[in-house]
Amino acid sequence: MRRFPEIQDDADELRFAKLLQQIKIRHNDVVPTIAMGIKELKEDLGLKDCMDEVPEIHQFLDRFYMSRIGIRMLLGEYEPFMQKE
Repeated sequence: MRRFPEIQDDADELRFAKLLQQIKIRHNDVVPTIAMGIKELKEDLGLKDCMDEVPEIHQFLDRFYMSRIGIRMLLGEYEPFMQKE
């Protein structure tokens, strides 16, 4: 996204929206993959309910999900443009 040239007209806007849509689609499986990884980690570590003993994982997940929420909000701003095609 950072390399995308400055938007000059409607055609650029549509191309940018298409890029965002492709990113969104490409990342659809990220959350289920993270959930599966956490489940496997809990099994490997012998943890049942919570992972309070592993604060690094909580910190990572907090940052990960906050970042993902922010990105999804930004993608949502282009949702009307994504639906034009």
